[in-house]
Amino acid sequence: MTTSRRTSTLPPSDAYSDLEIQKLSEFREKVGDILLTEDQKDDSFLIRWLRARNLDVTKAEEMLRSSLQWRQENDIDTILEGGDDVPEDLRERAPIAYCGISGEGYAVFVIPFGRHDLRYGLEKYGSEVMERCDTRNMEMLLKLMRDEGARRGRRVTQMIEIADSEGFSYRQMSSRLCREFIIKMQHQMGNHYPEVLRYVMIVNAPKIFVTLFSMLKVVIPKSTLEKVEIFGPDPEKWKAVVRQKFPVENIPVHWGGTLEGVDEYCSGHEMWLQGPKDMRPLMRGITDGDADFHTTTVNARDKFIKTVEVTEKSTVLEWKFKTNNHDIAFQVNLVANNNYSATTSNKINNNCATGSNSKDDLVAIIIVPHSRVDAHKAVQEGSHCCEVTGTYSFIFDNSFSLMKCKTLLYQVIAVDPEPEKFEDCGDPL
Repeated sequence: MTTSRRTSTLPPSDAYSDLEIQKLSEFREKVGDILLTEDQKDDSFLIRWLRARNLDVTKAEEMLRSSLQWRQENDIDTILEGGDDVPEDLRERAPIAYCGISGEGYAVFVIPFGRHDLRYGLEKYGSEVMERCDTRNMEMLLKLMRDEGARRGRRVTQMIEIADSEGFSYRQMSSRLCREFIIKMQHQMGNHYPEVLRYVMIVNAPKIFVTLFSMLKVVIPKSTLEKVEIFGPDPEKWKAVVRQKFPVENIPVHWGGTLEGVDEYCSGHEMWLQGPKDMRPLMRGITDGDADFHTTTVNARDKFIKTVEVTEKSTVLEWKFKTNNHDIAFQVNLVANNNYSATTSNKINNNCATGSNSKDDLVAIIIVPHSRVDAHKAVQEGSHCCEVTGTYSFIFDNSFSLMKCKTLLYQVIAVDPEPEKFEDCGDPL
């Protein structure tokens, strides 16, 4: 079956080359029998499949036919009908903000995925429900883009995104279920939603996220990887890029924009498609369930020390902690194995490293310098990739307090360099 060429009455977000115009004509002839909706017959839809297969018409046809069959078998075209079937607790734990259309015609989103709790959803609802929720979210975003494009008189077919990894925890990846789900959804995005992503900047990326991203590269198409930029936790650097690439008037202050609201996240603003009404507890990490933390009391003029033995290089140590009512001092030290020689500049007396009364002059290395932190206002988080084996000491110091005891809730996770060996360090030794 063949159909006549249909050119959209709305201009595409970018122009097509002469070769792409030629391939579009060939492609339409090949797939005319399965194009059911006006959107599917549009150049802006067809070009996505061609570009995903490097303008190979035969491969693009195979990809599109397979995807449309998947949509039919899973009732994807009706997934947004009949109300919102996403559990409310999942919506609150996975905020997504729509920040308008850029000058180039791309939909703009802010997704603080580092605060998304995938493991919670998988353990409570199972992978089938979570997959359905993710697919529904994707269809919701695409419908929003279509509607907004029609309102503005132009096709909106691609998105740009600020993906905030602040708060990202290896706890999410310590479950095989989580890792398998992420890989499956990455394949699903590539197979059924090609060329939707135009650009994504991942900000506040800790070292452990970079390690994870390296593991996932094998399942992410090269064309997608080229659209991703990763920025560390220095806000001055990545906010400068936000100001260059995004419509800052629609971006909350916390992510480098100028949009003002009740707080730096614009809590309660209509931009939030889902998420809690008050973003502050989630973004500051204070909604983490206490069941995920070990609890102890640190007496006045005293300190509590959690030690972890690291026997393999490249092990990642990740920590989170909070206190009730008052601040506390924190430090991380390492007493290295005998086969490591520290430089003079980072040697300290072992009494300071462990708090013991021993007079043995062991060499220790400062990993995180001693400082007082407002752990009662926000969860304190950090990670360290261990290039040196030995005993790592997490020191929670309340010795500066003359009378006040501190209730400490903490979590220390050791991630084995082999992906299959994730484990919680367990109760205090």
